[in-house]
Amino acid sequence: MSLSPFWLFLISGVALVAIELLVFQFATFWLLFIGLGALVAAAYAWLSGDVTYTATVAVFLVASVAITALLYAPIRRWQNKPSQMADHNAIGQRVTVTEPISPGVEGSVSWSGSDWQAELAQGESASLKNGQSATVVAVKGIRLFVKSAD
Repeated sequence: MSLSPFWLFLISGVALVAIELLVFQFATFWLLFIGLGALVAAAYAWLSGDVTYTATVAVFLVASVAITALLYAPIRRWQNKPSQMADHNAIGQRVTVTEPISPGVEGSVSWSGSDWQAELAQGESASLKNGQSATVVAVKGIRLFVKSAD
């Protein structure tokens, strides 16, 4: 039994969007863009009836590129927007470095049960290694700015 283009792209699209939401929690958005492209391809296959894989893959590629072009910049602006909360509860909290952070190179930290993108706070020059403790000094969007807790 072969899988029709409709079912292949529908299942793939739903799976990719679900992974982006549940696993990555809108941290990257790439799976969202590709998943939405797959859903557009599934809709095309459903509306066209008996369609070939070649045509559906072409629609998938065009839709994925178009969706990425339309949504990437607004979503990045939203991610980098300063937090609207004046007294953000992350500031002053201890976090654990999960990916090394050094001047000019972002990494990640674990805080509140999730991994967060992190950068060294302004004026900090000491690199932070995996497993090292750090303190959050600022929050901008979904990015934490940290300094060594030592």
